Amino acid sequence: MLNKKMVLLLALSLTLAACSSTPTLYHTLAAGSAGAEVASATSQRIKSLGVGPINLPTLLDREGMVIRKDTTTVEVSDDHLWGGQLEDEFLSALSQQLQLRLPATRVQTIPWEISQTPQYQVVVKLDQFDGMLGDKAALRGLWQLQAGDDGKILTTEPVALERKVTEPGVDAVVKAQSTLVADLANQIVRGLAAAP
Repeated sequence: MLNKKMVLLLALSLTLAACSSTPTLYHTLAAGSAGAEVASATSQRIKSLGVGPINLPTLLDREGMVIRKDTTTVEVSDDHLWGGQLEDEFLSALSQQLQLRLPATRVQTIPWEISQTPQYQVVVKLDQFDGMLGDKAALRGLWQLQAGDDGKILTTEPVALERKVTEPGVDAVVKAQSTLVADLANQIVRGLAAAP
């Protein structure tokens, strides 16, 4: 009889533990049109634009989202994960944002066929892409514009962008990060306007 009670208690405690565990949430960067600076003249001049690679630091190259606690401390979440590899998420969101701004340009992501080599290529190197709950999200690094045919670097620009996180929770950080990708697309389009 004692064994049956112990089995029931164990089953009950396991059920309660399962009910109280936090579900894993998967996040993706949005590629909406908010804040899009459409550059029709640049789009007419630039026939094709390749995007990628996106180079991530080791800290960001993981499934779990990196949440900043302060200037020197970060937490890698077990409950909030990127829906795919962050490199792919960022590449997809940035290319969609660029396509919105350059409607007449064929925007493509790496890899591409040799016969589809773009006129220009944008390479992004990230040093920071994280956020602090209820505070701000940051995107730091640089982007380069290269000639598509020979890879010659035409321009290199630093990136130091921030957006306030206006609501509580990780969702608000992801929204701010999505807006940062849009801000980066605006910066790249402005740089493309001066491209040879």
